[in-house]
Amino acid sequence: MVIMLGPAGCGKTSLAATLGKWITKTQFIRVGYVNLDPGVKVLPYKPDVDVREYVTVDKVMQKFGLGPNGALIKSVDIAVEYKDEIIDKVSKLTFPYIIVDTPGQMELFLFREAGPVFIEELRKVGYPVVTVIYDPLSASRAQDIASLKLLSLVVQLRLGVDVVPVINKADILEEDSKVVKMINSHEYLMKKISEEEGVYSEVAERMLSVLEEFKLATRIPCVSAKTGEGIEELYDMLHEIYCSCGDMT
Repeated sequence: MVIMLGPAGCGKTSLAATLGKWITKTQFIRVGYVNLDPGVKVLPYKPDVDVREYVTVDKVMQKFGLGPNGALIKSVDIAVEYKDEIIDKVSKLTFPYIIVDTPGQMELFLFREAGPVFIEELRKVGYPVVTVIYDPLSASRAQDIASLKLLSLVVQLRLGVDVVPVINKADILEEDSKVVKMINSHEYLMKKISEEEGVYSEVAERMLSVLEEFKLATRIPCVSAKTGEGIEELYDMLHEIYCSCGDMT
């Protein structure tokens, strides 16, 4: 089970669809889709299990007189109440790969009850792996790349799952851009961080050193839900997680 997680606007739903189509087309493997976002209007894939059968943001807004943000929080909490029914449907899926889409606001799944609860239930019927997705527009500085690595660790600790950090929208990145260099080279990233002044730079530098010390470093693929760029590398990394012989660094 590949769980798509990331902040609003990172393109996780589009990436979910692109990854699924790529797996089916190139690996000849059937892919199932689970939607856990009660606020989404249109999906680029047909969900086999859909939380909107139990709760939607629009209906919660009408019933409780809440605004969009409050209704989304309430909807996610209500979704947890239906976890048994949802997981029962997931357990009956026969697809070798299942892609799980999460709410548009990452913090609702990660830092509230929903995330840990659903992950624990999904663990009973499959092997969940989380892709933490970043938008390159939010990763232009060395500290941003360091934050992505730290966020991946936070997800690991909070949800207790293996994590693959990903930068989406690679189609807007130039191949020789500073962002790509920082992603691909730990030494270059440390160099750029050391060039910055201030306490935040020092914090980022020490944080990366700790991550390196505990061997929590992992390469970060640049992918594009729009063009399909980097999807094969992402698939390979997911495969390496399942295979104990894989090298994630």
